[in-house]
Amino acid sequence: MPARDKIFFASDLHLGAPYFSDPIRHEKRIVLWLESIEPEAKVLYLLGDVFDYWFEYRSVVPRGFIRFLGQLARMADNGTDIHIFTGNHDVWMFDYLPSQFRCTIHESPYRFEAFGKTFFVGHGDDFGYDRGYSLLMWCFHNKFLQALYRWLHPDLANLIATTWSRRSRMSHAKHPTRIRLTDEFSVRFATEQIAKGEQVDFFVFGHRHKVINYAIPDSPARVLVIGDWLYNFTYAVFDGREFSIIHDDHE
Repeated sequence: MPARDKIFFASDLHLGAPYFSDPIRHEKRIVLWLESIEPEAKVLYLLGDVFDYWFEYRSVVPRGFIRFLGQLARMADNGTDIHIFTGNHDVWMFDYLPSQFRCTIHESPYRFEAFGKTFFVGHGDDFGYDRGYSLLMWCFHNKFLQALYRWLHPDLANLIATTWSRRSRMSHAKHPTRIRLTDEFSVRFATEQIAKGEQVDFFVFGHRHKVINYAIPDSPARVLVIGDWLYNFTYAVFDGREFSIIHDDHE
């Protein structure tokens, strides 16, 4: 039996997204991947947008995701330490998932040490964006506005969210952003932190729906944007020596 000693990372699973022709098949593929890594997974970091939409009422949670949540519960019961970051699509995760399988919810980037290395991990939308996006995120995180939104019937709230998500994804598909690697927000942020003297070996993010493995000049630090499960079907793993971004081969 392999040792449970690796750290795994994945981001932007977008479970339940309205633009999947077969969302159950998408969920099953992710579960197959989780089953494959479970024997080796000491820690699992899910770096945001795990769900395409998620909002917890006091006694209601979104319908679906039974296979996925069951697999996370099994992994937690068997000793995997699970960390879930809120993204811009699933910012409204509160206490339901921690109460079900003792995972840790992060609403902002998180720094930790493992195997003698320092990691700085997050969804990746916490820095570099314009005032419009920052204002939107402030609204999403505002407790008063969350309370007002909770007064909407769940069916109406879900309709609003899924319609917005579909239009946003279609807009990005028609008008993809093309940014030089050194101008990527995550790369710029990490480079600035290293220039300030921060001691970080790996900056790890999601959000951008692309794969980046960038070595910061004159530094041992690297920036890794680990792709997604819409286009790239990639995840990352650190085995104590090497950090790898791997394409999932489950279909």
